[in-house]
Amino acid sequence: MRITYKSQKLDQQIGPPLLLRDSWPLIVSSLVVMVYMRLDQIMIKELMGEKELGIYSASVKLTEVWYFIPTIISSSIFPAILNAKKVSEALYNARFQKLYTFMVWLAIGIAFPVTFWATWLINLLFGPAYIQAASVLVIQIWSGIFVFLGVSSGLWLTAENLQIIFFRRTLCGVSVSIFLNLVLIPKFGLPGAA
Repeated sequence: MRITYKSQKLDQQIGPPLLLRDSWPLIVSSLVVMVYMRLDQIMIKELMGEKELGIYSASVKLTEVWYFIPTIISSSIFPAILNAKKVSEALYNARFQKLYTFMVWLAIGIAFPVTFWATWLINLLFGPAYIQAASVLVIQIWSGIFVFLGVSSGLWLTAENLQIIFFRRTLCGVSVSIFLNLVLIPKFGLPGAA
């Protein structure tokens, strides 16, 4: 079965070999992201120990619990955004801009209250033994802005057939994360990892 789609340059017929060529950056990026999401925890265990890893993991659980939201929202409205491209490029760009703006405000809407309730949340959910995780959570919850935008911009890169940029961005993120963890974890501990 062949699928037809319009590229920016010309109409193309796509079969399995072309789909694989276009999708390999997304496949590899997904694998890298799975490692990337746990890299800081691996480094904390190696550089600081298991106790600190447990404290950090408590914060990670409360931070990552929100990460399904941008995927659901973006996937739900992505067809409408793509249909807007058929109407006009300006409408298509405007809808993506609205998505980005909404994602930023949604992430801020989550991060702001969590910042103020971090100590209470950690104490309630994990107990006083994990209270150090509150300071980590206060920093880490703000990463949601970048996660929410990353999911949304990933859709744009896919829509524009720029998956290779998605792949490069992911590799760059992993490289920066490793470097910063090596520098900041020994200097600042768990807040440095966050």
